Amino acid sequence: MRIELVAATGQDQETVRNLGRFYTYDMSRYCGFLPGWETPENGLFEDRDRTSYWEEAGRYPFLIRVDGELAGFALINKIGTTPAIDWHIGEFFVIAKFQRRGVGGEVAKQLFHRFTGRWEVDQIPENRAAIDFWERVVDTYTDGRFKKANKIIAQPKPHPMIVLEFDSPGQKPPLKVQ
Repeated sequence: MRIELVAATGQDQETVRNLGRFYTYDMSRYCGFLPGWETPENGLFEDRDRTSYWEEAGRYPFLIRVDGELAGFALINKIGTTPAIDWHIGEFFVIAKFQRRGVGGEVAKQLFHRFTGRWEVDQIPENRAAIDFWERVVDTYTDGRFKKANKIIAQPKPHPMIVLEFDSPGQKPPLKVQ
């Protein structure tokens, strides 16, 4: 299985928007009972505006592909809870058929290797699957060297999140054999 993280272009905005509807639907499994997560009367989940990932500096949109097939998206930015944070997972989605097959973990590792520095990954407290996934991925990537905290995130309105913070040294160069 070939897992690729591909920089999304302006032409990919509609693709991310379309996938965003499935992302919202998928999240409703854990957050659907929270205010603002009600199922729309027309049955069509809305996607939130993500155009800032194509318009603002410090934001990077990616498509995820498995053996060439579209498999999800990853959005990273430089908006942490403290100025010490270099990178933050804004949103991360792998479609159902590729979940629990190692795709998300491999994509996360590729992101951490590509963008070195201090990272922050947060999860909605009700989203148990995301909490388990990110703790497992970050624990493996850092050999257990990360901080976990409950924080109130200010935007778009104050809300609680579980936040993992860790360092990524990037990909180590291969050893040269002489």
